[in-house]
Amino acid sequence: MNILHIAPHLGGGVGKAHAALAEAALGLADAGTVRHWFALLEPPRDTHFVDRVRAAGYPVSIAPDPGELAGLVAGADIVQVEWWNHPRLYALLAANVLPAMRLALWVHISGLAPPLIPARLAALADKVLFTSPCSLKADNLAAALAARPQAFGVVNSGFGFDAPPRPRHAAPKVRIGYLGTLDFIKLHPGFFDMVDAVMEDIQVSLWGTLDPAGEVAARAAAMRHPERVRFEGYASDPRAVLGALDLFLYPLNPQHYGTGENALVEAMSAGAVPLVWDNPAEMAIVSHDRNGFVANSIEAGAALIERAACNPRRLLRMGAVGAQDMARTHAPAASLNLLARHYAELMEQPPRHRDFASALGTDGRAWFLSTLRPHADGPEGADAAGARFFCARAAKGSLGHFRSCLPDDPSLNALDVE
Repeated sequence: MNILHIAPHLGGGVGKAHAALAEAALGLADAGTVRHWFALLEPPRDTHFVDRVRAAGYPVSIAPDPGELAGLVAGADIVQVEWWNHPRLYALLAANVLPAMRLALWVHISGLAPPLIPARLAALADKVLFTSPCSLKADNLAAALAARPQAFGVVNSGFGFDAPPRPRHAAPKVRIGYLGTLDFIKLHPGFFDMVDAVMEDIQVSLWGTLDPAGEVAARAAAMRHPERVRFEGYASDPRAVLGALDLFLYPLNPQHYGTGENALVEAMSAGAVPLVWDNPAEMAIVSHDRNGFVANSIEAGAALIERAACNPRRLLRMGAVGAQDMARTHAPAASLNLLARHYAELMEQPPRHRDFASALGTDGRAWFLSTLRPHADGPEGADAAGARFFCARAAKGSLGHFRSCLPDDPSLNALDVE
């Protein structure tokens, strides 16, 4: 069986997931009968995960020309598109030049609100696989799920550490920390208010790259108790950092559109107890008062931190439960087994041509509108054109990069950009 993976690149969580899967597959009995090939639509900025995938024996084609890519598709038994709203991927599919195929979409965006995946694109796929079960409740896919439930599934892409956590002992003072993106696009904007509102004397360490002139640094400096927060810088050894924490403080912005939430799963696999916001993706992983805590307000979060700070032995027990859960449900072997089942079902269907252009549109405007957050006051549905807020990447200044990925299109100049 030849499986071709088409992805914009192998960076971030997608690259990390595929590297882990490739390495885990080396020891499987059918490793020699299933051949994976990756076609990346742009050169990688960081080759770490590409190198790991290649070291596991998987060929990687970088920015193949249209003829080469068409040949790879024609020679594949299954084509798996690693989907997220990236301009190069959208431009490729909208060009409508790919041969007949058996098509799987592994959707690396989780959540109930757009942008998740255009409903018309999902309808073209033989299999649509999400990274979180919360995505099965997306409003714009309700009709498709009802009509073809067998075409949808969930395959986790966030994996814990492969070794059991170190033996833990209840610390005299609970160690609290966060590891991840230090930006309110990801981090809940009330993070520092929550830490400030705790009545106990606590210390919170934050690992990640901090912009000293940015909003996160400013909000931390404006706290009533700024001494409670320490910025530790980039974590070169996340396993050691997470393994030393008792409480993993991980409230995320409700609009973060996360995937498998690697940091959350890794923290739990190391025995740290998470405190998360009640976002659908996190609640699919964390069970309140069993393997972690779920907050739905700043006040509730502060109260939960106080409870945790006063009960180190309870954290120890909950952390052990979380580590067992992650070893069972969030290991590469579990995802490989699910993928193998879906691939077997795909092979029962014939390859066929897909009219991607009709599903996605052919102009730059259609792509940009498909990746926008909906206007808060607008009546549009999940796939509607009319939203006016650019997605986080564009808001962070990458609009020029997006334009460079797409063909020249006069309609781009007419976009109303806020």
